[in-house]
Order: sequence, then C-alpha cells, then structure tokens
Amino acid sequence: MLRTLSVTELSTYVSNIFEMEELLHGVSVVGEVSGLSFVRGNLFFSLKDENSILPCVMFGVNGCNIKEGDSVVAKGSVKYYGKSGKLNFYVNAVAPAGNGVLYQKFLEMKEKLEKEGIFDKKYKKPLPKNIKTIGVVTSATGAVLHDIERVAHRRNPLLNIIVYPAKVQGVGAEQTICRGLRHLDKMEEVDVIVIARGGGSIEDLSPFNTELLAREIVATSKPVVSAVGHETDFTICDFASSIRAATPSESAELIARDVMEDVRKIKSLLDRVVYLSFNILEDKFKFIDTNVVRVWDLFDKKTKLADKQLSKVVAKLNSVKRFDKIAQKVEILSNKLMLLDPNIYVKHGWVKVTKGGKVAKSAGSIKVGQEVNIEFADGQILSKVLEVKNEF
Repeated sequence: MLRTLSVTELSTYVSNIFEMEELLHGVSVVGEVSGLSFVRGNLFFSLKDENSILPCVMFGVNGCNIKEGDSVVAKGSVKYYGKSGKLNFYVNAVAPAGNGVLYQKFLEMKEKLEKEGIFDKKYKKPLPKNIKTIGVVTSATGAVLHDIERVAHRRNPLLNIIVYPAKVQGVGAEQTICRGLRHLDKMEEVDVIVIARGGGSIEDLSPFNTELLAREIVATSKPVVSAVGHETDFTICDFASSIRAATPSESAELIARDVMEDVRKIKSLLDRVVYLSFNILEDKFKFIDTNVVRVWDLFDKKTKLADKQLSKVVAKLNSVKRFDKIAQKVEILSNKLMLLDPNIYVKHGWVKVTKGGKVAKSAGSIKVGQEVNIEFADGQILSKVLEVKNEF
C-alpha cells in the first residue's frame, strides 16, 4: 500500500531529484528573452522558443545588458522551489546569441510597411478641437480602461466614453481589435478612437504588431491614438496610428480637454472685468461729486452777487417815480430769483447741511465722526455724525 505524503514531503522529494541530477547543473540554454524585469538587484525573465517557455532568475545583478526580444545563451542550474511550487532556471551568466525570432519578425514587418508608405504623414489625422465622445478598444476588465476613464473625466467630466470590449492578448485578439475599430468608426458620435492595453512581453503585444491591424488603422476615417504597453514599448500599431501615447493614461491627457482650466481662466477674466468696472465707476462718481460741489458753490456766489446788484438797481429805480412799471417788473424778477435761494426752503421746515463751509449734497459725502452744521430758519446746530445710512 502506498503511503500518503504531505505536500512538503513530496515537494522536498522532487527538489532532491533536481539537486541530484547532474545534467541539470551547469547547463547552457539558448532562447529568446521575454517578460524582462529588474527588481531590487535581481533579474527576472523567461527564455522561450516556438514551443516552450522557461522561467529564469538571476540574483545579484548590478546592471542589465540584455533586453526584451534578445536571443541569448544562459548558463545555470534547474531547481524546483517547493514554497512556491515553481521550477526555475537559476542563471549564473548570460551571453548574447543574436536578435530573437519575434523581435526580428517585428523589424521585418516594420520595414515592409514603412517602405509601402503605411506610416506616412498623409495618413495621420489631426485630433478634432472639440472632442465630446471617445471610442476605446481595450479589455473591459483590465486596469487600462479605469485609468483612461479616471484621467479623462478628471479633465472633462462631460466627456462620453464608448468601450468596445476586445481581446488584447492570445488567439483571436487581432481580429477583435480590428472589429472594434470598424464598429467605432461607423458611429457618428465618436470623435476619436483609442487602442489601449497595458505593458507586456513581446509575445503578449504580438496582436498589435500585425499587418492586418496596421492596414485597418490606416483605413479608419477617424484619428486613432495608440496607447499600447509602457513608454519603452513600440509596436506596429504605434507607427500606423495618428498619435502614439506612451501609456493609456497619457492618451486620455492628450485627448480630454481640461475644461476646468478653461473655467479658471474665464473666472479670472470676469474678476478682472469687475475690478476694472468698479474702478472706472468710482472715478466717475468722484468726478461728478467734485463738479457738483463746484457748480453749487459757483451758483451760490453768483446768486449773492446778483442779489446785491439787483438791490442797487431796485433802489435807484424806486427813487424815480417814472420807473414804477420797470420797478414792478424788477420786483417780479427779484421774487423769482429769491425762489432760488435755499434759505427760503429753510424757512418752510427744510434744513441746510454744510461741512467745512460747503453744502453737503449727499449722505455719501459725509463720514462717521465728521462735524456738520445744520441750519434752521431760526438758528444753527453744530453736530457730530454718529451713523451714515445710504439709500443706494
């Protein structure tokens, strides 16, 4: 009867088998670099060929002399790590073995389409000035869509986003991306189309490195923004599109107009208009107040002078009886002139307010704490202002 093993016991047994097998130590493996990452001095990547893939780890690396898509010869040992249940190839040294197969195919495709003129500027379409709706071809479940929506709506909350859910990796991804392009291109309300996915290895991005997708992009009537991979990733999709964004978030920055900045500019202009308007009005009111006081003072002086002159004329006319009729007319004129005298109104209950010897024409010309003279028909009162209430 076979004994029942614990997970640890079986993992330890398998690990010991790998440790004892001499063929798995000091072995050299040739393959194409994929999924390269550098974390805290350790290098993580995979070696692959057309049929298989081998996870690799290289500890204590000061620098990285290999890049994605390189074909290399790696020397090391195969070990089974029981805690994670993974088999890894622990690499001691890496030497270049020429460009990888997938990367070489990418370069050949790029050169072919470039010679054909697929990447020419004549196929690049400018972004519309007033973008209201964005069409996005991407995975409906990934973080990419969330990043685009978050950035776009932060800059323009009214922006409409229509998503065509597509496969962005694996078998059939290329066809769904092309269908998404055609579908969004037919929608009249869509102003610009974004093709987006996150970063990945060269094989993960292979659906975006095809001739079919490049021709589909060029045939699209609307501008296409490529937002595929990280900033260092370049694809055929990037070269064929009207605009390349380094990341999906950057595509939203490029497309979505910052309407909040427009609001801030308009508010700043309105504040300036209000400020200038108040300054102009204040200057006009000061000018009017100054001139009203000057006219009133001039009128008062002219009235007093005319009264004196008229009194002299009347006295002379009264001394000559033959000028009685003229005297009557003069008296009538004198009475009319007296009606212009503010003292007449004082006798009927009105008061005359003066400040510093000048007549105060409005409550706005008097300030709290100032002294004013209030003239009645039978006397004057010197007052100190405690409060000023303006009607307007």
